Amino acid sequence: MADDLRIGKSLATPTTTGSSFDTELRGLLWTRCLQVTSIGLGISLILTLVYRLLIEPPPAALPHLEHTIGWLRWGHLATFATALILLLLMQRWLCHLKLMVFAFMLFAVNIVVAVIMHALCQPNKIPFFEIALLLFLPASLIPWRTFFQVGLGAVALSVLAGAEIYFQRQPGYMQFWLENGGSDAYVNHLVVSATGTIILGAAGVITSRTLYSLRKSVHHAKRLGNYLIKKELGQGGMGKVYLAEHALIVRPTAVKVLEAGDTESLNALQRFEQEVQLSASLTHPNTISIYDYGRSGTNVFFYAMEYLDGMDLEQFVQRFGPLSPARVVHILEQACGSLAEAHARGIIHRDIKPSNLFLTQRGGVCDFVKVLDFGLAKQVKAAGDVSLTKSGTLFGTPRYIAPEAIYGSEKNDARSDLYNLGGVAYWLLTGRPPFASDSSVELLVDHVKTVPERPSELVEMDIPPDLENIVMQCLEKAPADRFQSATELRAALKSLSLAQQWDEAAARKWWELHGLWHEAVAGTAWESRQGAAVSQA
Repeated sequence: MADDLRIGKSLATPTTTGSSFDTELRGLLWTRCLQVTSIGLGISLILTLVYRLLIEPPPAALPHLEHTIGWLRWGHLATFATALILLLLMQRWLCHLKLMVFAFMLFAVNIVVAVIMHALCQPNKIPFFEIALLLFLPASLIPWRTFFQVGLGAVALSVLAGAEIYFQRQPGYMQFWLENGGSDAYVNHLVVSATGTIILGAAGVITSRTLYSLRKSVHHAKRLGNYLIKKELGQGGMGKVYLAEHALIVRPTAVKVLEAGDTESLNALQRFEQEVQLSASLTHPNTISIYDYGRSGTNVFFYAMEYLDGMDLEQFVQRFGPLSPARVVHILEQACGSLAEAHARGIIHRDIKPSNLFLTQRGGVCDFVKVLDFGLAKQVKAAGDVSLTKSGTLFGTPRYIAPEAIYGSEKNDARSDLYNLGGVAYWLLTGRPPFASDSSVELLVDHVKTVPERPSELVEMDIPPDLENIVMQCLEKAPADRFQSATELRAALKSLSLAQQWDEAAARKWWELHGLWHEAVAGTAWESRQGAAVSQA
């Protein structure tokens, strides 16, 4: 994504990159420390078994320190095993800085063990393998600051120098060198040890710094404004929907990203930006909340909305079948509340359909409806005002579109949304749309000319006539024959005798019966469904 971010029409520079990156590292650091400690323990165990079972360990060059060698042989295994236990026991007390210090001390101790072991057993052998392994394991896996890796290289060089100074005073040490090449061999050993360790230390620092920078680059690439992209939820049409978190609030968020590649798409982006502003002004609890919107560069537009766990009504009926009449009334009432507020503000949705009504839970309340995707929303102003709307474009979904929307009539108003909602009710009661043709042209003709069958004629379920009459009135061809407002429709639904037969207790019992309640509370139920629903615009 481009670095410049436009919120509305003003330029805003993100200021939370550092803190959000640190937040991401804190979560990663614990996992990596546990991983690298486990790897170290596994390697130590394998080498210990190899030396115990397959290879005769070399005799001590300094026999009087044989007891020290015995302890050191178990040094790597003991330190990694102890570190793993401490990591598991002290998880909640180890902040990210303490974890870095902990990992530094662990590998520093093991470098000391490796160098001293070689100095005691094989003074003329340089432990490059052990030093390289102990330098590059943390460099490649642990996301820590560069100075920790520099410090680890300094420890390796210092221990080599310190061991030489110490063992020069030990009886038999210089005698060993006299028997194995003399003073020239000893000097060569010192030069190669120092040079090789410096090279390994520098390579470790470069590796650590490069990988740290790559992690930061990936973090930036996953960042859109103040939102950290976690994973893709769905895609369709012009855009994709991602699960994201706000960098500071750490609130789960669904972010829809729209990209334009030509002039027509750029015009669409302008229209979407205008319409998201309209949607963001809506505050009804049954309307999905828009938190933020902006541009990244010139061709990428995004908006952030609340993240929902649940399922849209199209998928819901496909999975569980038609709903009971009382439950349908409960759902329709909530949708009417959302539309009533939008219509009162002069906003019509224009694409109400089952996949744009989302069934979720909020605050422990099940069967909570959210109206999604006002992406085709239009603000009703002066007659004929269709700025940023392409002339001749058919807005809506053919399977649920209102007849007047097909004609492109200027009377395409809030009553069109009620026709769409009647189609949703039809789907919920029967598991079928009002018209089932696979041809878009035939569907449009049916919406204009054909009267749909009554729902009771399609299913064996007992559908109360008064509810059926409401649904059929919503599906009248002429807007004047329908309910004239969402408020009027809601009042008609509330007047039904079955309006009180489905409540919060009944909804929760249904969710628990189907094993969905605990998943929804944990925020893990159907997490990809919202992406599939809101990406279709």
